[in-house]
Amino acid sequence: MKLKDFENSVDQITFDRGKAYREKGHVVSVEEVEPLMYHAEVKGSELYEVGVHLGSRGEVMYAACDCPYDMGDICKRAVAVLLEIRDDLSQGDTAKRPSKPAPKVSLPDHLSKLSKEELIALVVDFSKEIKEVEQMLTLKFHDSSKDEGLAQYKKIIRSSVKQNSDRHGFVPYRQVSGAVIGAERVMLKAGEDFEKGKHLSAAKIAFCILHEMGDLLQSCDDSDGIVGDMIQGCLDLVHGAACDSESMAGLDRLPLFRLLLKEVSHPNLEGWNEWQLSLLESSLCLIQNDQERAEWEQQVVKLESKEKRESSYSSYLFEHLARLRYQVILKFDDDEQANKFMQDHLGFTAFRKMAIAAAMEHQQYDKALQLAEDGERQATSKGYPGLVDEWKKSRYEIYQLTNQVELQKKLAEEFVVSGEHAFYVKLKELFSKDEWPLVYERILNNLENQNHNWQVNSLYSRLLIEEKETRRLLSYVQKNKRYVVDYYTHLVDEHADDVYALFVDFIVEEAARSTNRKEYQKVCRIIAQLIKAGGKIQSERVIQQFRLAYPNRSAFMDELQKIKV
Repeated sequence: MKLKDFENSVDQITFDRGKAYREKGHVVSVEEVEPLMYHAEVKGSELYEVGVHLGSRGEVMYAACDCPYDMGDICKRAVAVLLEIRDDLSQGDTAKRPSKPAPKVSLPDHLSKLSKEELIALVVDFSKEIKEVEQMLTLKFHDSSKDEGLAQYKKIIRSSVKQNSDRHGFVPYRQVSGAVIGAERVMLKAGEDFEKGKHLSAAKIAFCILHEMGDLLQSCDDSDGIVGDMIQGCLDLVHGAACDSESMAGLDRLPLFRLLLKEVSHPNLEGWNEWQLSLLESSLCLIQNDQERAEWEQQVVKLESKEKRESSYSSYLFEHLARLRYQVILKFDDDEQANKFMQDHLGFTAFRKMAIAAAMEHQQYDKALQLAEDGERQATSKGYPGLVDEWKKSRYEIYQLTNQVELQKKLAEEFVVSGEHAFYVKLKELFSKDEWPLVYERILNNLENQNHNWQVNSLYSRLLIEEKETRRLLSYVQKNKRYVVDYYTHLVDEHADDVYALFVDFIVEEAARSTNRKEYQKVCRIIAQLIKAGGKIQSERVIQQFRLAYPNRSAFMDELQKIKV
């Protein structure tokens, strides 16, 4: 079709609507991006883009819009743009169009034509009408080092929280991401200050956010950890600010140090030991003299005293505080004092591990062994099985370094029969081929007799599969029919009939226990596994059995109907 009379090729209703669209000013812009190729924007329920390509003789090669219209080749938006282009071309003759179309006026060009007073009025009007504009201007111009600026940032954060809260002030799960938008904007400001070397200002903003997010955490469903991530981001920024001594302004160091110590005791951090410890660790980077060290220690003692008064007293905080104190000693004192502190705190796992590592490094294996054995006895008396295993592994490493093979064998076997596969591999390497079968059989028997432990069960079945003990694996599954779904692939080649029988028994038992659609679906999934295993005939029989046995369970009958046999 030709541009000069394209209306003859377009549906009349579409053409009339396109004409009306153009007359109402819906065509926002038209630009000739290349000779005879146009890009246009048309405003409707949203902003649509229209592309037009004209031929050298004025024919419309194509006119396409990104709207969802599918009732014809050309929509009303494309019609409006074609009319606009036709009027722009001299007398409708494409050959007489200007050789260089006028460039599209950009937004900066428009703004540059306004006076200072007009620009100010425009920005003020937008800030009154659009909340986001007001917030961005606040972040741009308020001095974050002053209380007034921080108060404005707090308003921005609370505004987003309020918009996403219910009438009780609680923020539901789906609204949490919206509730933190204000905090995210303020965090960008904190990042800008940090990049400019304004570390104290950045930290103050981060704490402003942290306080508000601490409040929000108490009144929202943060299942996705969005608020927790915001808080961690604040702590990370503070740590970066405290430890970036190269770009920090000299006057910022001491105020920042004291700000961090003050924030450790902030009400919003009470009960959140990890946050308090993070701030104490960050403040370590800022200590430069004995006076500041004493201030830091005073805060640590205060935190310890408060924790001791709590009913939920835990060694977690005290161990981590001891580790921070150790870092201070390493920074300011000599090796002798550091070693004495380590020896005085062997009751904490981290320090006993350090002491064992130091003894092994100096080949003091007897000392290292004594430390491991003492730790093992203490952990046993306190009922900490995981910690007992930690010290046993230290013993094993010492036996390995001192070539005590028999002790290695004994300890490795203890680990294996408790369910640790890594030690099975190590144990196997310690025996000759002639010795191994007897040990292997003893291990399997021990594992088989401890089937009450899931870790042991897992290792037992794993070894049977690795060692291709299919007969023994079949016996294990026969005692635990639910495992047929997990292990049939390792059994079906050699024991197909037994596997199918186990499947049927398990399916029948599950069906008898099932009382709702969800449970019926589970039964049907097991039937599908039976079919996958090659038991098509058995699955057909069991389906027919269920139809006869449970005709009144309509949901079950419905789910059975969906199975593709």
